[in-house]
Amino acid sequence: MKNRYLIYILIVALLAALLVTYYFFKISKPKNSSSKTATITATQTSSLAPEATISPQSTFAAPVANFRARVTKKPFGIYITPQNSPVQPERFTGYHTGADAEYDDVTDDVPVYAIADGKVVSSKTASGYGGVFMISFDLSGTKHSALYGHIRPSSLPQVGTTFLKGDQLGVLGTGYSSETDGERRHLHFAVLSDDRIDIKGYVQSQNELSGWIDPLTLLP
Repeated sequence: MKNRYLIYILIVALLAALLVTYYFFKISKPKNSSSKTATITATQTSSLAPEATISPQSTFAAPVANFRARVTKKPFGIYITPQNSPVQPERFTGYHTGADAEYDDVTDDVPVYAIADGKVVSSKTASGYGGVFMISFDLSGTKHSALYGHIRPSSLPQVGTTFLKGDQLGVLGTGYSSETDGERRHLHFAVLSDDRIDIKGYVQSQNELSGWIDPLTLLP
């Protein structure tokens, strides 16, 4: 009889031990899971931190709506000849000093904007452009110039005009008219490596091209 009671006691003790083990495992598992989740979240946040930092590009505004997406035919530095040009017919030869944003598909006025605070330093009509103007602005503490080509002459800003980033400075000229000197409707936008006034759309050597900066490296 005593042996039977002893067996019962051992069975009850074993069941009790199993219940205690199960209960402990059940309540401790969420804590471990929570700790693991917190570790993953911290790691993910840390890996995203460099991408979340503000890019230098954010200090400039686009010179025209959807500028980056519309540079589809003549980017900065491409070597153009009448034979290989993506635009036909072509009358120019050389390395492209700016980037062209295409607007042949838009019939409404296309405003152009100041990429930064600055001042208009040149504004006129010129062969190959129709209306063209240049601005002076600050880049990393140094004065630079930027060129806007194929602008409607009647909308050209006056020399000496000061403006703030994002201000409208003019509108694109009508394609294949005197406003663009017969060119398609697009903005030729160029950034010079200093503050000189130079409206060349093409240069004949890569050494000369070093006098310009690829706009897509600066703009959003």
